[in-house]
Amino acid sequence: MLEVIPLAQAEVEVGNVLAIGGTPSGQRTIGEVTAARFEGERFSARLRGTAAADWALVRPDGVVELDVRMTLETEDGALVYVAYGGHLDPERGDHPILAMMRFETSDERYAWLNRVAAVGKGKVSAGTVHYEIFELR
Repeated sequence: MLEVIPLAQAEVEVGNVLAIGGTPSGQRTIGEVTAARFEGERFSARLRGTAAADWALVRPDGVVELDVRMTLETEDGALVYVAYGGHLDPERGDHPILAMMRFETSDERYAWLNRVAAVGKGKVSAGTVHYEIFELR
């Protein structure tokens, strides 16, 4: 039976959005992530550095595909790479963002994250995405 375990609440702030425009795949935009905070009992971290963005694509059917990558730093100094893809379907009345997340780290204290299959559900509010993130077991 599938277990769904709370992992963290997260806030991801998006600043400048670069509009690449129409490409063969759809309308491409790049939203620069300016801040991120993950808070949970087992994992808490903040955005580290400025190399973080969402390489989003608006498909011809209106669905927005996400491609987010960033580096986080835990309160005790571990660096964790997080990448997630997912989508936002504007035809759904509540407009949730549904995402699949993966984590990578070399820090032994957080090596368990390398094996986590995580999902998130998010909602956009004034340039910030608020996520509930769960580990699947």
